[in-house]
Amino acid sequence: MTTIAVTSDVSYEDVINAIKKNIPTLPQILEELIKRLSDIDSSLESIEDLIEIDQAITSRILKVSNKVEFLEPDEPRITSVHDALHKIGLEHAKRISLNVSVLDLMENVEFPPTFRFASLWQHCLGVAVASSILAEELGYENPDQAYTCGLVHDIGKLIKIKFNQEEFCAEVQAAREGNMDLHDFEMINECLMHDTLGSLMMEFWQMPAELTAVIRYHHQGHRAMRVGVESDDLNHLIDIVYLANLLVKKLEIGNSGHYVTKVASPEFIESLGLDEDRLIEIEHEILKKYEESSSFLATL
Repeated sequence: MTTIAVTSDVSYEDVINAIKKNIPTLPQILEELIKRLSDIDSSLESIEDLIEIDQAITSRILKVSNKVEFLEPDEPRITSVHDALHKIGLEHAKRISLNVSVLDLMENVEFPPTFRFASLWQHCLGVAVASSILAEELGYENPDQAYTCGLVHDIGKLIKIKFNQEEFCAEVQAAREGNMDLHDFEMINECLMHDTLGSLMMEFWQMPAELTAVIRYHHQGHRAMRVGVESDDLNHLIDIVYLANLLVKKLEIGNSGHYVTKVASPEFIESLGLDEDRLIEIEHEILKKYEESSSFLATL
């Protein structure tokens, strides 16, 4: 493996304090969306109130609602958010709003030429889609929350790029040359861990504790290693995003800096009540749903 000086004396607190100055808060709409989508009882009306205050999301919702597949023949164009949301439905409204908000956040970060913004977003969208599918398959009561966690699980990489993109790229390159998973490379070389950074940033933004925990442990398949996570429901949610992340990497949807494919252990798969045959079926479902979602969102 290529030896490279990536270990830094910079502390997590140093990074978070530096980032606070550049990204002091989440975009307000994203903060509220995350909190509301963590609530299983969120309604179309509550989402409508939120969307109406964001012009960028409003324009995209209206654009989608006026697509041919939503309009009846000779139906007049839709011009109000209320009518648009009732036309496209709650699920589309939530997913559009969330993706537009996350894209806005990502666009505030200058990506290096060797690590493409589009690739990371594709990966995150894939994990969101996979998390939602797995949540429904495994009986988790809030697939929207799983989708949200999947979409922002790698936010720590945005923080690393924002803080020192040259060092982040050096880590990605060295991990690739050494045929190592990026998370393993960070850990072995005592680099700043993107999962830890992401969770600390979520704490600073006062996001739901469940989201913070998922980001912190989305690479940890062993429940006993998830310090402070005692809830079965939260462990279930982390399991879902952990597996979704592995499946999306296997399916090569986007790229998040990992060039080594890892798989969940047979014991982990069995603990979820799945087998290899069902897992293959789920993979096909993920690919199909991802293609539909990416095609749909590309028109925004």
